[in-house]
Amino acid sequence: MAIDARRLLAYEVPEVRQRYTALQSAFYALSVGMGQDPLEEARLDFVDPNRGEAQRVLPSMALVLGYPGFWLVRSDTTVDPTRILHGTQAIEWHRTLPVAGEVVGRTRVLRIVDRGEGKHAIVVSERQIVDAATSALYATLTQVHVLRGQGGFGGDPGPLTPPHALPGDAPRWQVEVATRPEQALLYRLNGDLFPLHADPAMARKSGFTRPILHGMCVAGIATQALMRLLANDDPARLGSIEMRFSAPLFPGEMVRVEAWSDGSFRARCVERDELVLDNGLLQLV
Repeated sequence: MAIDARRLLAYEVPEVRQRYTALQSAFYALSVGMGQDPLEEARLDFVDPNRGEAQRVLPSMALVLGYPGFWLVRSDTTVDPTRILHGTQAIEWHRTLPVAGEVVGRTRVLRIVDRGEGKHAIVVSERQIVDAATSALYATLTQVHVLRGQGGFGGDPGPLTPPHALPGDAPRWQVEVATRPEQALLYRLNGDLFPLHADPAMARKSGFTRPILHGMCVAGIATQALMRLLANDDPARLGSIEMRFSAPLFPGEMVRVEAWSDGSFRARCVERDELVLDNGLLQLV
């Protein structure tokens, strides 16, 4: 079935109201690799809910707040759910996330690009995270999904904004973050229960030897590493981040985040020497 571009552009993704606690904020930080050194006291502020007013929130937690689920795979979107890739992700932070609270996630489709018959289609969507009581805007998330081979429906041919170009010299910093064999099972408890990350049969059907780690988990790993390298672990200094997903990471593999002084970054799987994030840019305020 061909994509119905008009229907998809007007698709109403239900709002998600979510109440979260200090315990969930701590769990999120743990699920993206913080707290691996129990003697690194400054980082314990992100993973220990007993810190009270000293507890802090990793800004990339916006990725799991007000999350409507993988709505593009629903049958009424007219998209083939077996041919979807998460292409890029961006976050703009408007204010610091509270350690606990109630938020609303509002998701909408911004654009659909048609590369032509037999080629890809591209869906650009946006999610805003707002305070449930005051409507104060915490973060705006923009994501691009690639619909493999689903073009040719006569839609907008593009172009899209090109990805950020990395500097030509060697990165200034490198930091390695270990992932755990069960990390995808832990991370999915943040609310992303898509079976690709837990079901071996689903992973094989999708062309993988085993379940893969969530791209959003890898994004969280990169964010926490960059926050330490570039912002002295101060979440209030993070203004925006963007990145392109270039390859999957398997739970248990090592991630090496490579960064430049201007906030450019990429991340690679150490064992396979393969880039898993590319064209990254963190901007500070």
